[in-house]
Amino acid sequence: MKPSRLFLPFVPLYGLAAMLRNWFFDIGIFHSIDVGVPVISVGNITTGGTGKTPIVKSIASILIENGRHVAIISRGYGRNSNGTIIVSDGKNILTDADLGGDEPLLLAEQLRKAIVIVDEDRIRGAQKAIKEFGATVIVLDDGFQHRYIKRLKNIVLIDSQHSPFKTSLLPAGYRRELISSFKRSDAIVVTKANDINEALPLLKNTELDSIAHKFSSSFQPSGIRHLFGGVKQSLTMLKGHTAIGLCGIAKPESFQQSLEQCGVRVNKYFNFPDHHKFTRDDIEQVMNSFKMNNADFIITTEKDAVRLKEFEMVLKQLPIVMLSMEVVMHQNEAWKKFILDGLH
Repeated sequence: MKPSRLFLPFVPLYGLAAMLRNWFFDIGIFHSIDVGVPVISVGNITTGGTGKTPIVKSIASILIENGRHVAIISRGYGRNSNGTIIVSDGKNILTDADLGGDEPLLLAEQLRKAIVIVDEDRIRGAQKAIKEFGATVIVLDDGFQHRYIKRLKNIVLIDSQHSPFKTSLLPAGYRRELISSFKRSDAIVVTKANDINEALPLLKNTELDSIAHKFSSSFQPSGIRHLFGGVKQSLTMLKGHTAIGLCGIAKPESFQQSLEQCGVRVNKYFNFPDHHKFTRDDIEQVMNSFKMNNADFIITTEKDAVRLKEFEMVLKQLPIVMLSMEVVMHQNEAWKKFILDGLH
């Protein structure tokens, strides 16, 4: 359900419930469980679209490069399953986007050495990763509100284009918690900022003054790749060409901005809801638009690509490509040091 100002009368009730829940954790009525290995949590205080998946990938990559046996634990939002699903055992991908979720499957494809498990019970998922697969560190995806698992580091993301300080609590706005919840974080990362100067107005907010570690990042297009294999190609291949845009993400405007950066002219965008399960009718609409507009490419996101692969038989012969994105940390060395400090 999309937030609406019509729900403003319910905001105090939501705020009270969120405050009481956090207070119960703070005074020990609710308990956080130590799973026995360091846990690094990545989350936010707003709903969807802050760029968690690229940041999770960045953290896991740093840990893997430094010899850690990493497990990424996610709820697997949008999956058509319940319970514990092993997306990857760190060697092989064992499920699809339908059962494992699109973002966990994307992480498994991009981080072949990472264990990826989805489970609505994050403690159970973490314990399975440790006992059965030998994980030595857990990266908790979208874990800021999941306080039942004890963590070494709490990283909270702020979307530079959608400030949490300018929206109301759910259900009238997009904020999950009171602004005071930022005090639980060990680090703040402002995402989708072109440079540190663009992020400074948010980082200098008084509610963040007590947080020692502050970072900023941007997401940059890095190339294109055919949906069904092939080598990564330069973005220059898109310049001067026409395309049909296809995505099912929380904030499609970010995808549109990335395509504009690449110099491709998009004749039509197909914007579906976040985690949308594509149907044959959806695919036929896109294909018809591609033919009618005499476009050169169909371009989608990496996240959507994992959900489109079931249509390989009808899409394989088309020039359908995914836009690869890379996260750029503006304080890269300090970021690496922060991730690795304190790990045993």
